[in-house]
Amino acid sequence: MNRPVGIETEYGVNCEGFAGPVDFAYEASAIVRGAPLDGVLRGWDYRREDPRLDLRGMRVAQLAHDPHDLHSTTELSKQLNRDELLANTVLTNGARFYNDHNHPEYCTDACATLADLVAQDRAGERVLYQAEQARNEVLRRERGGNARVRLVKNNTDYHGRSFGTHENYLVARAWPFPTLVRLMVPFLVTRQVYAGAGKVGLEGRDGDAATPAAGFQLSQRADFFEQVVGINTTAKRPILNTRDEPHADRKKYRRLHVIIGDANRSEYATALKVGTTALALDLGELGWVPTIELAEPVKALRAVSHDLTLSAPLPTRAGTPTTALAVQREFYAAAHREFTGRDPETDWVLREWATVLDLLASNPQQLRDRLDWVAKWVLFEGIRQAQGQDWNSPALRRLDLAYHLVNPESSLFATLSKRGALRRYVDEPAILRARTEPPAGTRAAIRALCLQKFGDRIRRLEWDSVTFGVNGREVVLHLDEVWGAGTARIEELTRGADSLDALIATLKSGGIQ
Repeated sequence: MNRPVGIETEYGVNCEGFAGPVDFAYEASAIVRGAPLDGVLRGWDYRREDPRLDLRGMRVAQLAHDPHDLHSTTELSKQLNRDELLANTVLTNGARFYNDHNHPEYCTDACATLADLVAQDRAGERVLYQAEQARNEVLRRERGGNARVRLVKNNTDYHGRSFGTHENYLVARAWPFPTLVRLMVPFLVTRQVYAGAGKVGLEGRDGDAATPAAGFQLSQRADFFEQVVGINTTAKRPILNTRDEPHADRKKYRRLHVIIGDANRSEYATALKVGTTALALDLGELGWVPTIELAEPVKALRAVSHDLTLSAPLPTRAGTPTTALAVQREFYAAAHREFTGRDPETDWVLREWATVLDLLASNPQQLRDRLDWVAKWVLFEGIRQAQGQDWNSPALRRLDLAYHLVNPESSLFATLSKRGALRRYVDEPAILRARTEPPAGTRAAIRALCLQKFGDRIRRLEWDSVTFGVNGREVVLHLDEVWGAGTARIEELTRGADSLDALIATLKSGGIQ
């Protein structure tokens, strides 16, 4: 990739066998706090975060749901202080694990390659499974009976509520924002043809959205978006989010916070989703824009998701309808022209992008070993026809949920993987390494080294700074550059330092603070 990328995933929490109402805020916090994690740092530095800053150059007065607002639901969570409820945890691989509004959220650190990103994302699934096991042990002791939690890597509770899987891409701040919108809206609306995780039920329609209609669709998130551009993330969701928190040098970078993606289980789909998005951004920074401009992007988003023929006509501003595949082919053709031969990873993305678009047009079923939505659709359609079921069958919805369970003993995705029915992008050793080691080539390695070597001296930590306690005062190591020669040099010095004092002295002598 030509830019570092991270993925943050909110996991669903299913609670079974609880007497009375469930306090999901408490459960999410307990799941994170009880996870068996070694060498971690508890806490997070919020001082440089402002979720109300907008990429369009303003600070909004309020958000639909402010992430700084905490809402307790029962007496259990009301007994926790803010830090206990948020349960912020930084792992030795640089990831952040915390309670984000009643969902355990796992955020990978910035990754320089698709292989690292996929491995780190899969490692998050393993961490969540360990957390689930630990929480269930406590529930058995405290509540007895059949009380248990089940964690789900998906994006919907099938009752009108959705939770997110967000991607983060650094882009140049000098890039005019209207041009970014012009580029990315048609791309994000249509990439669900290969990036969608698939869903039983349709919720994006007039009427009661809390009761999904019968049907199967490409994406779990498409039904829940209401605007083209906006700053909110949990209500009035926009296709292009404008939150301005770069977590890097603000003068140089914006962070494109992509909230429209699904929680993919397929490694291949994750790699293709991120790889193509990164190439689209590369095109934009060269000055390229697509000829196609959608007339009604929000309606188009739902139309694409609900159309298994992949041929739904999408109105354009020019007047001639287009299709999702046509939009994606225009982006692919430009990327192929500009970036073929740049590096092996780019060539893989281009080759697979072309193959997938061709197969989607001719025989989508051949992609059941690569794309989540196709794997689910082929399996569920076979069961539906064999048993004479309608798409509103509760049994099919349970299978949909089972695909996304993190428990490998009950996960339908894990079963298909064990049978070799789904292609891999990384191997098991890579995932095991990612469980404890940071991705290489970015500041993630520096933060992880600081945690490993000087963890007892860290007072505050966030994505772009580490604050140490030194002789009664705070010393801040700023990490405004995510990768590059300067970052590599700081990593080298941190790795070689015998003590924190020696590291600070060396950094100061080199003009680094």
